[in-house]
Amino acid sequence: MTALTRKLFPNLFFHSLKSRIIGTVLLLHAVLMGLVVTDMVSRQQRFMENQLAHESRTLAYTLAVNAPSWLLSRDVNALGELVTSLKSVKHLNLALIENINGKVLASTEPSLFNMTLTDTASTTLLAPLLDNPVLAANQQLHDGLVDSISAISSNGQRIGYARVILDAAPVQAELDAVTHKGVIYTLIAIILGGVIAWLVIRKVTHRLNLLSNAADSIAAGNLAISLPNYAGLDEVSRLARDFSQMVSALELNSRERDRANAALYAEKERALVTLQSIGDAVITTDIEGRVEFLNPVAETLTGWSNAEASGQPLQQVFKIISEITRLPVENPVEKALLQNGVVGLANHTVLIRRDGHEVHIEDSAAPIRERDNRIIGVVLVFHDVGEKRKLAHQLSYQAKHDALTGLINRSEFERELEYLLDSAASLQREHALLYLDLDQFKVVNDTCGHSAGDELLRQLTARIQAKMRESDTFARLGGDEFGVLLENCPLDQAERLANVLLDEVGAFHFTWLDMSFAVGVSIGLVAITASSGDSASVLSAADTACYAAKDKGRNRVQVYSPGDIEMAERHGEMHWVARIAKAFEDDRFRLYYQPIIVAGKNVQGRQHATPGDPHSEERPGLQHFEILLRMLDEENNLVPPGSFIPAAERYNLMVEIDRWVVGNVFNWLLARNQRSIFCAINLSGQSVNDDRFLAFLIDQIKASGVTPQQICFEITETAAISNLAKASNFIKTIKSLGCSFSLDDFGSGMSSFAYLKNLPVDYLKIDGSFVRDMINDPIDHAMVESINNIGHVMGIETIAEFVETQAILEKLRTIGVDYAQGYGIAKPGPLEDMAP
Repeated sequence: MTALTRKLFPNLFFHSLKSRIIGTVLLLHAVLMGLVVTDMVSRQQRFMENQLAHESRTLAYTLAVNAPSWLLSRDVNALGELVTSLKSVKHLNLALIENINGKVLASTEPSLFNMTLTDTASTTLLAPLLDNPVLAANQQLHDGLVDSISAISSNGQRIGYARVILDAAPVQAELDAVTHKGVIYTLIAIILGGVIAWLVIRKVTHRLNLLSNAADSIAAGNLAISLPNYAGLDEVSRLARDFSQMVSALELNSRERDRANAALYAEKERALVTLQSIGDAVITTDIEGRVEFLNPVAETLTGWSNAEASGQPLQQVFKIISEITRLPVENPVEKALLQNGVVGLANHTVLIRRDGHEVHIEDSAAPIRERDNRIIGVVLVFHDVGEKRKLAHQLSYQAKHDALTGLINRSEFERELEYLLDSAASLQREHALLYLDLDQFKVVNDTCGHSAGDELLRQLTARIQAKMRESDTFARLGGDEFGVLLENCPLDQAERLANVLLDEVGAFHFTWLDMSFAVGVSIGLVAITASSGDSASVLSAADTACYAAKDKGRNRVQVYSPGDIEMAERHGEMHWVARIAKAFEDDRFRLYYQPIIVAGKNVQGRQHATPGDPHSEERPGLQHFEILLRMLDEENNLVPPGSFIPAAERYNLMVEIDRWVVGNVFNWLLARNQRSIFCAINLSGQSVNDDRFLAFLIDQIKASGVTPQQICFEITETAAISNLAKASNFIKTIKSLGCSFSLDDFGSGMSSFAYLKNLPVDYLKIDGSFVRDMINDPIDHAMVESINNIGHVMGIETIAEFVETQAILEKLRTIGVDYAQGYGIAKPGPLEDMAP
């Protein structure tokens, strides 16, 4: 409809503002008047219908009240006179009196005398009275008539009926007349409203047209215009006066602009003074590329003074080469002139100072233009990025190396493995891979703390590395797992070297304080040949061989052989499945807890705290802790999680374990029934990616009765980013029920900050590898501070783990980390022993 109206009446309705306003007023007027008339007619109709119905009932009741004595005496003449007296009633159609059998004894229509009425209308009207002796009257509408009947009674006995029928047609005629008048009045009101609106709006839009024409003249460059001097106080008058003032101001500004442009170029010398204080180095040249000016920073970086450099070719003062090729880099001035725009230097550009010293720089060059847009020279801006480059190298090194041992990390190890696989395939060379898993390392870690475990790893890796060949690659793959790539090493020679390492580890005794520990190692050995497949296959084979070595008694070398290892793999798998299943059956899993304390001075709870949340404000008595899992072996000795959790993850048993943990923690919380408890529960990556576990968790939260605000679920950064979409959906779904989320081991991956914005978590748990040595290592300190700052910017609170000394705790408080957890605060204890 709108498109058709635009097409038929483009000027009338859509070009003129006046027409639009008038049309809108008319439409609004028509709608309002239509509503008023409709409401009036509707009310009149209901009133007239009610009046007619009431009149019909009243007449029928009057006949019924006056008829009993005449009806009992069977005085037909008296009954006739009674009925005839109603003929003067307006709109009367019929009045009659019937005996109890329905025979007409008196009627305004003589032809009905002594008749029994059996028509549908009569039968329908009388039926309710016959069916219900208590009912004394009835009424119905039919054929434009209002038909009422009333029972005639004497001494409580029904002896007949009085019936009155009124014609509704005259009433409807009156109603139609009212409706017609309403429509006429509406049309008159609309026409009058339109005329008044046209007169008012015409006066307003006339002045607007004058302003519009004046604006067109100004747009065409003509500022010599005049407008009528409107003295009114209305908006259009004020607009006209403001418009006139604006035109005068534009004309004045035009003259001032010409003077300012001339003065602007006279400020060139003063602008040079400004360049003296700029933090970046600045060099300007003429169109021929000869130096005109160096600011003090440029003098320092190039080794040339402004006076000495003036007039020299830029290449003489600004010598740049590529850090990688050591060849000269294209002159940025020539490049800026050629491209007629801003250009930048290539990466890894080095500036050769006048004294031969090298400076890593980044720069940009842009043309300098005259008033007429003519290029008169080039400005070159650059700065020293040596510190930035040094930090980048440090970050690159950190991305490839393990911070604790200095060995390359898993990702770099896998790249080296890919290289050896390529050489084995293309050059038919034979290499070998050793997969080392320390035995009894967890005993040291759990007995003496992480500091002792770290020192053990440092000392042991140094001893192992001393036995390596220069061409070998030694890497830390995980907590106590290491990998060795033996380049150009046949299998028999690799086995001899593996046994050397086995003996070296076996001969090592670690001493911590007054305790001494012997540490063994299980080694899986796999040959790298042209038929080895990809890196994942080789690592899997080595891991399988190492696991077989552990399963056969530990502290040994197991050479990968597909036939033998398959049997060992099956045996190992059943072994762990059976042990974990038996632990479930015998109820040998135990829940431990480790407290988390407030470290920050001004912690007031999460930014997004919800009503009832125990962290909505920090207060004495709040018990904040992390739930930890332990298992008892067949002799009721504690099995640390590092012994069975990796196996459970390897064989997809973690979902069942997580279900057990969630169920038992919820039961414990219900038994405690304390609002001051806030506990963190770890979830594995397998559970986060399992839709059935998500459904289970939702049911537990809704059905258990546990307050969701008391629960915080922890998932590792690695588990989260391995399937970011799944993890994000999991977190959002559970958070919608009121629970919180913490991202564990944050900072261990190089993509941490890039993924963080996609994960709606409440807490960041800073990876302990940064926390435990942050006092001695400035890079670790910087990482902790950076993670804390980013978290706070995003409204996320931070938790530092592996806080093992008071000095670390104080440093964390200085930085502003919100919470702390570690052996320096409290060691884990059985959940059942927690004080109420």
